[in-house]
Amino acid sequence: MPLCKHKVGYLERSIARLIFGGAMSQELKNIKESIPTPEDLYQKARELQPTLRARAAKAAELRCVPPETIQDFKDLGFFKIVQAKSWGGYEMNPMVFYKVTGLIAEACMSSAWAFSVVAVHNWQISVFDQQAQQDVWGKDPSVLISSSYAPKGMVTEVEGGYQVSGEWDWSSGSDHCDWFFGGAILDFSKGLESFVTLLIPRSDYEIIDNWHTYGLKGTGSKKIKVENAFVPHHRIHYLKDAFECKNPGYEMNDAPVFKLPFGQIFTHSVAIPALGAYQGALNEFIEGAKSRVSSFGVEAKTNPKTLSLAAESQTEIDLMWNTIESNINAMMACAEANQPIDIADRTRYRYQVSTVNDKCVNGALKLVKASGGATVYLGHEVTNKFLDIMMTQVHVANIADPFAADLGMSMLGQPAVNLMS
Repeated sequence: MPLCKHKVGYLERSIARLIFGGAMSQELKNIKESIPTPEDLYQKARELQPTLRARAAKAAELRCVPPETIQDFKDLGFFKIVQAKSWGGYEMNPMVFYKVTGLIAEACMSSAWAFSVVAVHNWQISVFDQQAQQDVWGKDPSVLISSSYAPKGMVTEVEGGYQVSGEWDWSSGSDHCDWFFGGAILDFSKGLESFVTLLIPRSDYEIIDNWHTYGLKGTGSKKIKVENAFVPHHRIHYLKDAFECKNPGYEMNDAPVFKLPFGQIFTHSVAIPALGAYQGALNEFIEGAKSRVSSFGVEAKTNPKTLSLAAESQTEIDLMWNTIESNINAMMACAEANQPIDIADRTRYRYQVSTVNDKCVNGALKLVKASGGATVYLGHEVTNKFLDIMMTQVHVANIADPFAADLGMSMLGQPAVNLMS
């Protein structure tokens, strides 16, 4: 029986990677590995929720996600959702990744944030140069990468690449990662045209424990320090290439998911944890309202304001999910048809996702105010989730103003090209 075109392409890429230097035993294992359905992954995430809730306090105390949680994510296949099949991944529609992230965030937003921003790197490294993929995953395709994309890298061009020094804050999940993505501008005279992601191994950087925060305590978003490390050309990914969807990794990984813009894939990954946590806060609010009685003897479950707030909050959450899913599926349809995504649509999608975190903050605050005086005490779950959600507002990808301006320009017929769209 002849193999279908997709299977042939996958095997050809697998064989090519073996010749390129991959490990035979691991590759054979990857080829044979079955891929779960999205529903399987969602069920696994739901079943993990009680464990994540039980570990939330430990994550806050450790100020990073517990190692056993990272291992659970690996064992359940969550890190493989948007990883290339040539490295044992699933190459799924990113909505599967986002929905799993949302379910994790309902239980523990710190775990969801660290998972989301680390797991999305499995997508990005899959569009890097083939040699860079080999450097990271050649011996173990479960190796993880942390990041901080702020252009803090100071670079000097040398033969074969760049000498790099710098300090980057906010590298979530870094304790569990063996590689680091750091942002840099190679030539300031060219501005964002020369904005790149540098891929740096653990042996070339130091993790500085400076993560002492009010919320998202368990993300372990620590400082990364690099002193005079050499980064070869093949470990550099240009933001412009990611924007234009002309990545070097396409020769090896050509599935539709890898034809989406980096700006869309990454920025959704830093919005979804807040949306999942907002749902988690609402779940806690509803559960508490079933038995809560005010100091004046009013049962929350009979209070019209409580009932209306529950309905309004769930509707708001559903509308955000529906918008995100519609946008992602529209982009995937273009990718599957090998057609470019209209820049006006990309600009609209980018602005819409940038508004998610502010909406989640405002919605969760309403739940706090309606939950009564108990919200002032340590350990109140609605308050905890509100504080976690509030932390995400300061991430540059979640500040909506510049993307609103971009969309307005586009609507009025002016060119609005943002490399993170």
